[in-house]
Amino acid sequence: MKKVILIIVAVAVLALAYVTVQSVLAPVSFDKKQQEIELVLQKQLKKIATYEDAYKSVYDKYADKDELVNFLNNGRVFYIRAEGDYTSAMRDQGLSEEDAARRGLIRRDTIWVSAKDSLLKDGTDLAKLFSIPGSDSTIQVVAGTIEQEVGDNKVEVPVFQASASYQSYLGRLGNDRLVKEKIEKANSKANAFAGVRVGSLTEVKTNGNWE
Repeated sequence: MKKVILIIVAVAVLALAYVTVQSVLAPVSFDKKQQEIELVLQKQLKKIATYEDAYKSVYDKYADKDELVNFLNNGRVFYIRAEGDYTSAMRDQGLSEEDAARRGLIRRDTIWVSAKDSLLKDGTDLAKLFSIPGSDSTIQVVAGTIEQEVGDNKVEVPVFQASASYQSYLGRLGNDRLVKEKIEKANSKANAFAGVRVGSLTEVKTNGNWE
């Protein structure tokens, strides 16, 4: 009987030790996996932000996901081909850069090219660009405007947000408690986002919330 009790105690001690070690290692392992996923997502989001800037340069607004995909597949972007320098001497003569171009002193031509050939020439796969690693969810892209005061006037300023929530990419890691804790911690901060994102629908910004 004594031997049985000793065995039970030994098993209980081992079980307690295992639980204790796991309670320490689980968050460490979870955080490591989170960092790996977010590193991939951050690269995707930065690329989406670059495409949004290209869209805005053409349409003077930002795009939602469908508009952005259509632009990248079928739209055009432009660049300025410059020949000759706009000098201080021209400026001293009261000539703007446009005046100098009209007089033939310099040349500034707008060249239009396919967005796909220009922006996707690195082989970017749009289907994969919006996919969240290891998940059926996708990166959400929303565009809109916010009102800002400029002098005595109020103007509508274009904004966009591309984002992936904690739930969309951490839920699959199998630790609902840690996911919940991270969401609650993010939600407790002003203007924070429970996940990774670039841009904002409440501020004029195009950088990522991890930067």
